[in-house]
Amino acid sequence: MQNAVNRFRDWWAQLPRTTRIALVGGVVGLLTLFVALGFWASAPTYTTLYTGLSPADSAAVVQALREKNIPVRTSGGGSVVEVPQERSEEARLELASQGLPKTGAPGYARLEKPPFGMTQSMEQNTLRIALEEELANTIRHLEPVESARVHITPGNDSPFADSRTEPTASVVVALKPDATLTREQVRGIVHLVSHSVEGLKPENVTVVDSEARPLWQGGDQYAVDNELIRTRREAERAYAEELRRQLQQHLDRVLGPNKSSVMVQAELNLDKEEVQAQRVEPLDPNRAAVISETTATERLNGNPPAGGGAAGIAGNRAENPMYPAAPLGGGSVGEYNREDTVRNYEINKQVEHIIRAPGRIERLSVATLVDESVPDEALTAVRNWLEATVGVAPNQPNRIVTVQRVKFDASQAEQAAKEQQAREAAQRQELLWRLLPVILLLIVAIFLARVIGKQIRRSAPQPKALAALPGGGAMEVGAGVAPAGAITDGSEHALNAVVDEDGITLVEEVDPDGAVIVRKRRGPSVIEEELAERIRERTQPELLEIQRFADNKPEHIAALLRNWIKN
Repeated sequence: MQNAVNRFRDWWAQLPRTTRIALVGGVVGLLTLFVALGFWASAPTYTTLYTGLSPADSAAVVQALREKNIPVRTSGGGSVVEVPQERSEEARLELASQGLPKTGAPGYARLEKPPFGMTQSMEQNTLRIALEEELANTIRHLEPVESARVHITPGNDSPFADSRTEPTASVVVALKPDATLTREQVRGIVHLVSHSVEGLKPENVTVVDSEARPLWQGGDQYAVDNELIRTRREAERAYAEELRRQLQQHLDRVLGPNKSSVMVQAELNLDKEEVQAQRVEPLDPNRAAVISETTATERLNGNPPAGGGAAGIAGNRAENPMYPAAPLGGGSVGEYNREDTVRNYEINKQVEHIIRAPGRIERLSVATLVDESVPDEALTAVRNWLEATVGVAPNQPNRIVTVQRVKFDASQAEQAAKEQQAREAAQRQELLWRLLPVILLLIVAIFLARVIGKQIRRSAPQPKALAALPGGGAMEVGAGVAPAGAITDGSEHALNAVVDEDGITLVEEVDPDGAVIVRKRRGPSVIEEELAERIRERTQPELLEIQRFADNKPEHIAALLRNWIKN
């Protein structure tokens, strides 16, 4: 560690004054940029906590938040209070525990210090006013509502039926600019008020806006009818939109995008019907089942009675009895038989109990516009497909399909495409501005790294002469951009070494005539090793003598090698 510190101190001492100033300025700028990026990344995102506060409430809220070490800032003349988004829930809970903000009616705070001598009637009126103010404060906290007032008329719980009245309530809401209350929100306000007052029914609640337009009239049949109509229209609109989307997707897949336009209108029957039908078929004795059978038989044996008197009143008189006289002389024996049979068959009947769910299609109309570039064959195929999909039949006149060819105007599509491209370009530009600090940081870091690297290479120590060669020659390695010299040892060849800016050494071996024999690129460490090897070879006298002997008498060297090989 100490060696590294000493080397850095020596390197710093060798740098020029201007270089040291530039390095210090770059490091300081880099640190400043890092700190700025840190503050920018760690800056909290503020969200609105309360709006429309009075100056007193705003001061109390800010003071309470600062006591809890919650960052806070105000705008709109102090009426808007903002806190960091991640601490908004904590701030609301802390303020609620202290009863802040106090903007609005006192509510149940009226009951904290009742006046001396309060009668029961005054107590009931105070309780009613406190309830009205509490309901108004609750409704005012809804997002679209700016202010609200509630009026409650208590009912008369008289033991006499003629004198008994039910409680009623009226709610007046003032909405924020460009804000509206949905049907569900209005229904929620009605249920809130009706469940807060004992005996109050939702149909006895009226809700109006600041312009006296009714938003809820639960006790009127007109409001009920409007609700039913609205429900039906929403169901028809949802069904038509779903069918239109499906048809449009298929047409875009077949004809291509922006080649067709589909519009669907539907009428639905939302009535729930319950049908009971009983149908009796003619009796077939061969197939019908007998459920009961009664047989009556009558017999009479002996002579039949003789004829009586004449019919009428005279024949029934006492002097003319209607009983026949006994047969005279004894006739033949008479016989009378009678048999009656009654059979009851099971009735062949069918009983149907049908419950038809709401949502049946009463009328369906599909209108399609096709671009004039679509051929006739495709147009006919599209019409047939739509009719088959919708279910058009001769016996169903309530299903209508129309297909027409027109020339489409592509200017709006082109304008929409240009606007989309502009939005994408704005998004890319916004992303670029967000990444700009990071890009600048990388550029500064790369620039400083290059400057420091160049200064380190320039301040590196110059190589010295390595050795002296026999014959008065010297071997040196030069550093820098220009050649630093040649390496010679009195022989025929010489080595030239040049160091460029990147620390790469170019080594050339030249003959006495100046022709380059070998050219190599080596790093500083590699070329130093090669030069050291050359020095070791050229500084040994035996090797020099052998080289001269081989140059002068090569035949003796060849004969010596042949003898070595034979042996």
